Amino acid sequence: MTKQLKLSALVAALLVSASAFAAKPGYAVDQSTDSVVRNNYGECWHTGTFDKAANGLVECGDREAAKPAPAPVAQKPTLVPMKEKVTLSAKVLFDFNKSVLRADAKNELDPLVAKLKAHAGKGYLNGVEVDGYTDFMGSDKLNNALSQKRADAVKAYFVNEGVPADKVTSVGKGKAEAKMTEECKAKFPKYAKNKKQNAEIKACIESDRRVEVVIDAVKETMVEQPAK
Repeated sequence: MTKQLKLSALVAALLVSASAFAAKPGYAVDQSTDSVVRNNYGECWHTGTFDKAANGLVECGDREAAKPAPAPVAQKPTLVPMKEKVTLSAKVLFDFNKSVLRADAKNELDPLVAKLKAHAGKGYLNGVEVDGYTDFMGSDKLNNALSQKRADAVKAYFVNEGVPADKVTSVGKGKAEAKMTEECKAKFPKYAKNKKQNAEIKACIESDRRVEVVIDAVKETMVEQPAK
């Protein structure tokens, strides 16, 4: 009976010791306090299984303490200027040499209306300028008048759909920025006397017949506040 009691006590002691070592592997541990045993110099006592990379302890100086997470940077909404230019083909908006909007022009204009009304609803719309342009063919008088009428037609559509009238201006710029003139004249030098070339040069300078919508607004963005 005495032998069995001693054997049981020994097994229990071994189990306690094993659990202590398991809790802090690689270190000699005081079973009564569960703290790492230190030598006369205050250094932690390592065992033969010590692996600094795998299980080094901060308390023994074998691993750096985890650094606290950086404090979140404060942010605040700020309004910044925004300019956007949208170019619309006159071929899509109008019939040739006309200034009345085609029925399907709304497919191009309605997305712009939605954007302008959204800006205006937040007080972010400074203004929108509608610029009409023509190609080089025809007199300055006719081109200036046509480009102004087309710009006015687009402006009227915006206002009728709910864009504030005091935010919209329209300007007819005629053939002032007909960018394709020289290139297309070089391709079709006999257009004035040749019906086929006349049709071809009209197609070549199509991109000059356009309406540009220039949006002047602000947008909200988040910026970091300076550290105090």
